[in-house]
This record gives sequence, C-alpha cells and structure tokens, in this order.
Amino acid sequence: EKQKDFNLEKQHGEIIGTYEEIYGHKTSIDVENIFQQCKDQIKKVLILGRAGIGKSTFCEYVTYQWAKGELWSEYKLVILIPLRMLTSSRYPPGKKYSPINLLEDEYFLYEDLSAEQIQHFKELCKNHQVLWILDGYDEFAQNIPEQLEDVFKHVREAQHNILTSRPYAIKSSYDVKLEITGFTNDNIVKYVEQFFDQITKEINNDSSETQKLLRFLKSNSSIWGVAHIPVNLELICSLWCNNYWTKTTVLTITVLYDNIIECQCRRYLTRQNIKHENLRKQTVYDKCNTELQFLEYLAFKGMECDTIMLTPAIFIEAQNDTGCSDDDLAQILKMGILKSYDDKAIGTQNQTEKQHYFVHLSFQEHFAARHLLRILKGTDKVKAINFINNNKYNQRFHFVFVFASGLLAQSHYKSCIEPFWSTVQSEPIDLVGVKHIKLLIACVDEFIGQTTAPQSAPLLKSILQWLAFCASHNADALRNHITQSLQQTNVLLKTTIIQNTFLQLLQSNEPVEKRKIYDFIKKLPIDEPTEKLKNQILDAIVDTDPYIRMNACQVLGNFGEGAATNEVIAALINATRDEDGNVRSDAWAALGNLGEKAATNEVIATLIDATRDEDCYVLSKACEALGKSGEKAATNEVIVVLLNAPRDKNWYVAENACAALVNLGEKAGNNEVIAFLIDATRVADSYVRGKACEVLGKLRAKASTIEVIAALIDATRDEHSSVRSEACKALGNSGEKAATVEVIAALINATRDADSFVQANASLVLIKLSEKAATIKVITALINAARDADSYVRRKACEILRNLGEKAATNEVITALIDATCDGDSYVRREACKALGNLGEKAAT
Repeated sequence: EKQKDFNLEKQHGEIIGTYEEIYGHKTSIDVENIFQQCKDQIKKVLILGRAGIGKSTFCEYVTYQWAKGELWSEYKLVILIPLRMLTSSRYPPGKKYSPINLLEDEYFLYEDLSAEQIQHFKELCKNHQVLWILDGYDEFAQNIPEQLEDVFKHVREAQHNILTSRPYAIKSSYDVKLEITGFTNDNIVKYVEQFFDQITKEINNDSSETQKLLRFLKSNSSIWGVAHIPVNLELICSLWCNNYWTKTTVLTITVLYDNIIECQCRRYLTRQNIKHENLRKQTVYDKCNTELQFLEYLAFKGMECDTIMLTPAIFIEAQNDTGCSDDDLAQILKMGILKSYDDKAIGTQNQTEKQHYFVHLSFQEHFAARHLLRILKGTDKVKAINFINNNKYNQRFHFVFVFASGLLAQSHYKSCIEPFWSTVQSEPIDLVGVKHIKLLIACVDEFIGQTTAPQSAPLLKSILQWLAFCASHNADALRNHITQSLQQTNVLLKTTIIQNTFLQLLQSNEPVEKRKIYDFIKKLPIDEPTEKLKNQILDAIVDTDPYIRMNACQVLGNFGEGAATNEVIAALINATRDEDGNVRSDAWAALGNLGEKAATNEVIATLIDATRDEDCYVLSKACEALGKSGEKAATNEVIVVLLNAPRDKNWYVAENACAALVNLGEKAGNNEVIAFLIDATRVADSYVRGKACEVLGKLRAKASTIEVIAALIDATRDEHSSVRSEACKALGNSGEKAATVEVIAALINATRDADSFVQANASLVLIKLSEKAATIKVITALINAARDADSYVRRKACEILRNLGEKAATNEVITALIDATCDGDSYVRREACKALGNLGEKAAT
C-alpha cells in the first residue's frame, strides 16, 4: 500500500532509495533469477545503484554471460545500449526512429542489414524474444532528444528490458526494482588479492603489497567505507601501485579523485620529459594548468548542457574560452581522462572531429566542481553564486557540490570557503528543508573529513537540530530520508559532537521518547563510538524495557569489529539468555556482526546451545552468527548442529543454516569441512543428505574434488527425489572438473527420473556442463552415450551434441551420428539428423 501511494511523478529528479531501502529489508538475489519477480508478460527490471557501484559492469557481464549461453537462454537476442550514445548528433531531428535504427546505428554502423535480417529482427521483437539492456538512464533522462522519445518509450514499455540508473525517480513504473549495493567486506579482500595477483604476474611486483594495502584499508574506517564502492577500490589499488598515499589517514572521494588526477598529471609530465619527482602537488597542477583548465571547462559545460557526449562544437568553445591550442588539445586527449567515440560512417583519425566523454561520469563531476570553484575564486564569482542558487537541489549536480565541498579543504581554494557555504545556506531554501539537509549532510561529511575550519561549526549545528527532531518525533518519512543520507557518510557519525548529541538525547526519562531515539540510532552505522556512547549502550542492554534492550543489542552490532571488546562480548552473551525472544535473537545478530573477533570459544559454545532455542527467529540468528564466526567455528560439532538445524520451525532457519555452512566452508576452506559434508550425503536423514549436497554445490570450486563428485554421483541415485535434485544442481556448480564420463552418464540417467524436478535439473545441468566444458572428455562421454544400450540415453546424447553445434564437429562425433541415423529407434534417428545439421560445414562430407 505504501508503494502504491509513493507518487513517482512528484518525486521526479529527487534521489530516493528503493522501496526495500525505505520500507523494509533488502534480500539478495541471483542474477539469473531477476525476471522471476516480474508479474506482467513484458519483463521489465529497474536496477539502481550509486555512482561507481558497477551498473555498467553488470550490463556488460550479463550480456557476455548470455553470449556464452550461460544466462537467459530464452532470449534469441540481447541488445546492450549505453543511453549516453543516443544523442541528436547521432540521431538527427526530422526523422522517425524505430528499434531497427537503434540496432543498426549502435552495432552495424559500417554495414547495411539485408531485408531478410531486418525482417528476422522484427519477428524476434514481435515474438518477445529480444532483451534490451538500457544502461545509464540518469545520463540520458535530462536531455532525451525529442525524435527518440517515441522509440525509447516503445522499447521500455513494449519490449523486455533492464534499465539501469543512479537512484533518481523514474517516471514510468517498474514492478521489479533491484539495487546494486557494492562490495561486502569479503569482496574487498578478494578484489585486492586478485588485483595484486594480476599485477605481480605482469610486472613482478612484491606480492606482500596485498597485505600491506588491506592493513591500510582496515586501519581507518573512512578509507574502508570508501572502498566498498567498486570503482573507488579499483582507483585505490591503482594508486597504491604508485605509492601516492602511504601517509593518508582520511580518505574521502574528493581525496581519491584528486590523487588520481595528480597521478595522471605526473604521468603526463613524464611524457613531456619534465622532471616532477620533487614537485609539490600544487606545482604539478600549475605546470598542467592549461590542460586542467580545459578539462574543467569542458566538464562544467557538459553538465550545464545536460550532455555526457561532448561534441566537437563544445571542444571548440572550450578551446576559445581557455586559450587551449590544437597542440595542447592533442596532448590532453592522451591523458587518459577522456574517451573518444567516432560516429561517422567513414572513420576519422582526427581526434578533434570525434565526440568524447569522460571515462566515468564521476570524473566529469569532479572536474566540473573544480571549475565551479575556479569561477568562485575569480572576478566573475556572481556567475558561480547564481549557479549554486539555481542548482543546489538539482540531483544532476549533487556530486558536483559534494566534490566542491571536499576541494574547499585544500589551501588552493581557501578563499572559496566562506562564499560557497554562505550561498548554500542562504535563500532560496527548500521550504520543508529535507532536500537542503540531505545536501548539507553529504557536503559537510566531505568537508570535515579533511579540515577543522571554523565554518564547519554552524553547518554541524544545522545537522544536529535535524537529528534531535528526527530522533524524538513520529516523522517516519523525514527520518527515513535523514537516515538514508547518514548511512552514506564516512566521517560525520564519527565526530564527537554528533555522538554527544546522541548521548544527550538518550538521557531522556520519557519511555516512549527513549524508544524513538533508539529506533533512530540503531539504523546508523556508528563504527567508531566514543567510550561514553559505548558505555551508555552497554547500560541499556540491561534496561527494564525489553524494547530498549533489543535496540541496544542492534546498536552494539552496528559498532562493528572495532567495538568487539571483552566487555561488549560479555554483555551480548548475557543478552542471549534474556527472557525476551526478540532480545535473544538481536543479541545473536549483534555477535555475528562483530565478526571473527567475537568468535571466542565461549561465544561458539553458547551459539551451539542457542540452536536448541524454542524461538525460530532466535535459532535463525544463531545459525547466521555461526556462519560469520570464521575458521574457529568450522568444527565437526558446529557442522552437525547446522546440518541438523530444525527445519520444522521455519524455512528461514534452514536457509540461514545452509548459508552459514557455505560461509564456513569458504572461509575455513579446510578438508575437514568438505570431508564431513561428504559423509553427511550418506546419513540416514534425507533432509541432511539433501542439505549437504546443496552446501557442496554452493561451495563450487572449493568442493570440486574427486571425492565430492563421486559422492554427488551416488546422491543422484538417492531414494529421495529432493536429494537427487540437489545432487544434480551441485554437479552443475562444480565446473569443468565435473565434466567427466561418469558425471555425464549419471546426469543422462537422471533426465528420465520419475520426478519432474529431478528431470529438469539434470537436463539443465547437462546442457550447462557440455556448453561450459566441451572438452575431449565430455565429447567422448557423449559419443559413448550415443551407443548406449538404452535408447533414451542414446537420444539424449544426440540432443546434447546437437546443442554443442560446431564445437563438437570432430570426425568421431560425425561417425557416431552417422551410425545413429540407422538406429532402431526413430527418435534417436531424428535427433541424429538434427545434430548433423547443426555441426555446420565440417559435417558435409
């Protein structure tokens, strides 16, 4: 009901959270399942995500997976369109455009499609066999060319599509809204390891850099927070290789991008044979002033014109206004900040005749912020003040103002501090004040992360007034907005002044008001609490009000690993024995959030006891906490407890127990866990056997041993269909190692199982394995199967060889299929003929 009342039209242009983010919990979803939530015949999915979170990478990934045949095989064609490419210069006015024009101009620019190809494409669209992936609505929405509005609307409303955007409100309704939330803590570790593993191979770098960088990232929570955005982590790793910030203690996105630009400028000076090793950053910038001024002007002009694609006309204007020569421009285009796009039918080598765009929208926003402050420093500061007044609530410029706030901390922009903040704080001010305070929170967080300038005091005072109001009033809509903004900060919640405000609020003796305050604080990621605040929360864990005790547990859990002291752990262990089930479950959740530091022997023993709790929610949280406890919890006793988690209580108990086993298996990675799970596939309880197969499948490569595969083959013949089904799925997750003659034979056998689910899973896995690993072993197994005594097995083998097509066109396969055309079973003969047809010219012998 709340979602129906949420009027997207009125919210257009405002950054909002997803429905789940505002009203409920997020749940993760596998990529292949995102269309299952769609209720209409036309599948439409909206994917939101913050800047640099990986929306474009997601689009390229799913397109690539589809092309490999590993994803969404129901679509005959997937078309990825970066929406920033749909400009008036590429699609001139005065013509009516259709989907075929988009296909031709984006993929077949230098060749004409035949009439047959065009007709085939139209039939695919008519039969809804095309999936459109429309990437970057936020880069397109403000400036949709009028001549493309109809075709864009048609694709979005009449064709299956995925639309990605930064979280601006979208005019048309999408039933399914998903969010890319960024890296988890474990993802960060894995990414850094993979990055330096690659670098070590390429340039013989010291492999110890991985651990050095991880120690650096974890040593400061603001740096750790920034690293959860994938593009930021890539930049951090790249800069680390150049030793640009071993002394950095506070990392904001402005510092990150500023360091990248300094790095690029130094590389640029190296190419100019200019020595720079002993130069200060500002001196480096002064030497690159012409180039930087041009990029800043270009970025700002593009933002003003609502365009991502920068035309040659904008380049000429930028050159004229900055005094940048053609020779300078030729060098600027080699700096690695701009990418070119040639949209002419006959390609040109002259870079200035091409359209360009910044390597990432966030770079354009950073350079635009530098230009804004450059104007504010100069004689034409009125232009900058007018720009701030006119656009401070326009979400297109949100990050421009955030970057500008961060740049103010640099001495070079010191003179801009007073005029910038006085303009932001003065009229016109948004009437309700929500947009203004959200802007202020984001900008002040970036500003105070690098400076203790006196101007920060009145800014913080404005934020404190809102915090006090939200904490003590029934204003859910306002509280949700403020909470959402505070959740994205890196520094603000660590400040003593903010934490002291919470302390003062918590002194309230009014029970209802105290509940509201805890309700508010528990949603905030305060990962560096002061001793006073921590002690206040510890006192509350024994409050007479169970609601306060429950929320106190949640707040302690939000403090994270840094707060995992003996005192905190002891308090939470006591809370796990609370008479109230909600308090017990939240205490377990908090212990899980404190991570491996809280995984003491006493905690693990208490967790094992908790799995006998009568309250299913407590049980669920205890299982979850065990999964987060790391290697210390990977004991036989814990695995037994998780495998036997009471499934008659509630489905999420079993789900959390399974997820915990997967976590333990991945973190511990030891043979004992795998060996125990193999044994569990043979116990008397069919539920445990099925769960063991499921966990082995989810462990994927780590569990792809000969022993595991043998156990899973045995399980495909289990007396219980649920076990057989899980065994088939697990073999499908085992990768190329599972593509053996024995596995193929077992799966073919399972395709004629009495249970339809087992049949379906076995068939899907067979296709997946044969496509993923069309090795000699697999093909040999299929040839043998084509000569099996059972006609069903022979038919299935021919069918899979048909699906493999030219990949299977060996002399041995052709001979086996020729033999099969003389089979006594007409179904086998038919499949053999189809397979020969799919082998291509190699089979025309």
